[in-house]
Amino acid sequence: MKTLLFIIILTIGLTYTATVNAADSTVNYKNQPPTTAISPSLSIGSGSDVCVVVRSGSVQTTWLGVSSGIHVIDKNCERIKLSRALAQLGLKVSATAMLCQDKRVFKAMLNAGSPCPIDGLIGEEAKTKYKELGIIDEQNNLVGNPNVKYVDIGEPRRHNDYGQPTQ
Repeated sequence: MKTLLFIIILTIGLTYTATVNAADSTVNYKNQPPTTAISPSLSIGSGSDVCVVVRSGSVQTTWLGVSSGIHVIDKNCERIKLSRALAQLGLKVSATAMLCQDKRVFKAMLNAGSPCPIDGLIGEEAKTKYKELGIIDEQNNLVGNPNVKYVDIGEPRRHNDYGQPTQ
């Protein structure tokens, strides 16, 4: 009996509310500014030489607006800056090793006949070491050795050529 009474009261209440809302559906926006969701302006400092990309955006509907912003670290930019700092200290082999963490640089160095340094070895000695470890084969192709852990940030996660690579 209580359930039936609750259902009847709920039905009457919802019907009355729907009628009131339907009668009040004309809204006049004359002389009112449009609703706006403004994206936050995130900064990384003027003139700062950092490897951070700012991403922000917003979406606005008639009643609800949402905005957000984040800082994204550009790992490839960091690698280049670290390599440049090592080279300025006179550590050319270390600077090259830093850049060689990227598979594209590793392949380019190998194809150019100057393989990336490994364990302090350079040139043909490094190439021999890579062959011993099973990282490259006799034709200087990279081999997927499960015992070798590559230090790689991966490919940029974007499907077009707009903006900086993000993670």
